[in-house]
Amino acid sequence: MKSSENGSGAGRERVGVEEPQTRAEPTEVRMIRSEVERGLRGQPRSLPCRFFYDARGAQLFEQITRLEEYYLTDAEMEILRRRASRVAELVGPGVRMVEYGSGSGDKTWIVLGELEEPTAYVPIDVAREQLMSFSDEVRAEFPDVEVLPVVADYTRLSSLPWPTEEAGATLAFFPGSTVGNLEPQEAVQFLSDVAGQIGDGEFLLLGTDLVKDRTVLERAYNDAEGVTAAFNRNILHHLNRLLGADFDPEAFAHRAIWNEPASRIEMHLVSRRDQVISLGGERTRENPIRIREGEVVVTEHSYKYSVSGLHTLAARAGYRPVEWWTDEANLFAVHLLQTGRRTRPTQEGRAGEGRSVRS
Repeated sequence: MKSSENGSGAGRERVGVEEPQTRAEPTEVRMIRSEVERGLRGQPRSLPCRFFYDARGAQLFEQITRLEEYYLTDAEMEILRRRASRVAELVGPGVRMVEYGSGSGDKTWIVLGELEEPTAYVPIDVAREQLMSFSDEVRAEFPDVEVLPVVADYTRLSSLPWPTEEAGATLAFFPGSTVGNLEPQEAVQFLSDVAGQIGDGEFLLLGTDLVKDRTVLERAYNDAEGVTAAFNRNILHHLNRLLGADFDPEAFAHRAIWNEPASRIEMHLVSRRDQVISLGGERTRENPIRIREGEVVVTEHSYKYSVSGLHTLAARAGYRPVEWWTDEANLFAVHLLQTGRRTRPTQEGRAGEGRSVRS
């Protein structure tokens, strides 16, 4: 699930659409409406999870990352605190660090603070205000680091800015198990795109949630305070405002279940009654979307990987493992991967051996 309290948290995707400062252009609105309509008329019905993240969605997600049930954040932070210095040793000095989905940056400080004389930091996020504020904080803390923020949906990025000063290696950072919010083939494509953007022989530091007991997983996505439920329904509030749609968010119940054969958590909105929904355009006013009581709208998949399963997927995108680590409870993993060429095995978690290194 929930990417990225860096990205902006653990396990949930912070890809999204930038909240416009003014009303979106009609062409943009039509394109979004068409995408949403296709999802709702499909089988199963679905909504693009990037629309979780308006300003309210970002706030709710930050609350999720601090919930007792949501183990992902603490587990990943534990690994980074113990192993960021090792990452710095492996990638070398003068790094250009690129973060896909910087969010509030809680994890950024850990990694950036351990790098040896980093040259540049490139945070990428869709939330402009948060991104610019965080970029200013990084500039204040690291005045010798060139900060180059990019307001964008990082799944649709074509290129990256380069620092004015010559840099060492590039370290892409994609924490929070956000990669799990992508369908496996989409994940391969995204990781391949990242490899193309950072270049041959460069590095990716990637966080992934591990396969584990159903009870632990489902509890993390069905918290007692109802914050995840509010986050899930917020997608409807966002689309109402963005499109002029007429969803009644309270007419949908939140549900999150573990699909073991697919190795994923599925987040659903379940219709509490028969509904007729317009997405605000002429087409859906004349031909509204009809959803019956009990029907499900899928809002998110969150895939969980074994270490070997993740490395198999990464290999399809052009990466080889350098080292990887888990937390003490074996809930979460952080992988240092390298693009393009076979890396020299290290004593800790040698490439291809399928052996993790506990933090």
